[in-house]
Amino acid sequence: MRSRIMNTPSEKILIYGFTEEYAEKFRGVAKRMKLELCILPPESAGEQVGYLAGFGGFAAGAVTEEKRTDSRQCVIFFTDGRKLSRTVDDMRSNGLGGIPLKAAVTAANQKMTLSELMDELEKEHKIMHSEDDKNV
Repeated sequence: MRSRIMNTPSEKILIYGFTEEYAEKFRGVAKRMKLELCILPPESAGEQVGYLAGFGGFAAGAVTEEKRTDSRQCVIFFTDGRKLSRTVDDMRSNGLGGIPLKAAVTAANQKMTLSELMDELEKEHKIMHSEDDKNV
């Protein structure tokens, strides 16, 4: 059986761990791209991505995981593919390029906690960069 995203919420960008200076830049991107911006508090690290994105069927505190508050920064997008590409381009041109932990909400990650998703993104980032180092 195939997984799919149900109860689609509005298109948005979720950010975690950024300073107010960066949050202001994200506000500009969100406004230009007509996306909602959600600034996630530190205690949201233990919440499921589906809940944070606003999907039905998810509840606050549904996962019993230690709430992590760390200095990692993460951007999560919930938008269609074409708009996602334009949004990332707008981020780059407005001083928000080079953020390693970025993801789109998918059926595969909506049940993960934000902390689990960041762990997964960090693993992928390390693998991709270790491959780049081997090719130099």
